[in-house]
Amino acid sequence: MNAINIETQFNRGYQLSTLCERYKKLKEEKSLRRREMAEALKISEAELLDHQCDVKSIRLNQQFGDLIEQLPTLGYIMSLTRNEHAVHERKGKYDNVSINGPMGLVITEDRKIDLRILLHRWKHGFAVQESTENGPRYSLQFFDQSGTAIQKIFLQTESDTDAYIDLVQQCRAEDQTTPLEFSAIDDASVYVNDKNVDVEKLTNEWLGMTDVHQFFGILKKHNVSREQAFRLVGDDYAQQLDPKCIEDLITHAAKKEVPIMCFVGNRGNIQIHSGVISQIKRMGPWLNVLDSEFNLHLLEDGISSAWLVRKPGDTGWVTSVEFYDRQGQLVVQFFGVRQEGSAENSHWRDLAESMLENEQRVA
Repeated sequence: MNAINIETQFNRGYQLSTLCERYKKLKEEKSLRRREMAEALKISEAELLDHQCDVKSIRLNQQFGDLIEQLPTLGYIMSLTRNEHAVHERKGKYDNVSINGPMGLVITEDRKIDLRILLHRWKHGFAVQESTENGPRYSLQFFDQSGTAIQKIFLQTESDTDAYIDLVQQCRAEDQTTPLEFSAIDDASVYVNDKNVDVEKLTNEWLGMTDVHQFFGILKKHNVSREQAFRLVGDDYAQQLDPKCIEDLITHAAKKEVPIMCFVGNRGNIQIHSGVISQIKRMGPWLNVLDSEFNLHLLEDGISSAWLVRKPGDTGWVTSVEFYDRQGQLVVQFFGVRQEGSAENSHWRDLAESMLENEQRVA
């Protein structure tokens, strides 16, 4: 790494703010992660970065599609996507990037980096330098209009730091000082009452699916939520589970070496892991997968409900196990790894179905 060049990039000249003083005082009182610090200070995580509280940051321009197309030059990185109750970390190389207007896809040949990107919800981006026990750590971090994180990309020892410097130079925003604007997001959907749903038609359209992706269109057509649809179509197609079954599910998947797909998403990005998992460890309130290239952190207290879901596809039934929070937001979703055009892995289906037998059903 050219230390002079990279330090020059981060000489932004932002003056120490009152916010940073509050941040420093709180840090002396409590040991919290930056996201938790932001919540305690009643501001957004993006504001902490922009004010350079305990970090150095550079604002990036909003040409996020162009930036993403350059990410393959960084080489091996770690991509992090999270929501309120799940954190998904995957190492690999950005490749096979496809940007189509407000939508983006990244599906590498080895499926290590597998993303579904909603670019129209990306608002703020930063290049970030932070101090660690092992020296400076560099990242690219992206946020929505409320300042909530959408995706973070962390350089690794194997990453191309010269390419990182070039990318920051090219994507640096002209304005580094005008205060950024953040605004709350209220995009909560309003769904129809159960009694106003044509359940027979909903069920018939469910049975008529030839691709699981058609499910989103069915929900929109009937103006129902995911869990509402699960309730209405009945136990043949969706059965409620004890949410505590999540530990059994991933533990048994690891012991039996059943390859799984794990989806974690937020407003602006969905990140997917495909493959076998192995190291399951509980740490305080968090249930974790701690493998060399894939980490999953699940805050179990935030999971309120769970479902075993069966949808028809062109090669037979596709089974998922899905976990939701108290607001009905999807926390994490599991499928079996399945090659396109092939039937579902029977070992995954047996594992998923066994959750009905091993866990107490929710009335």
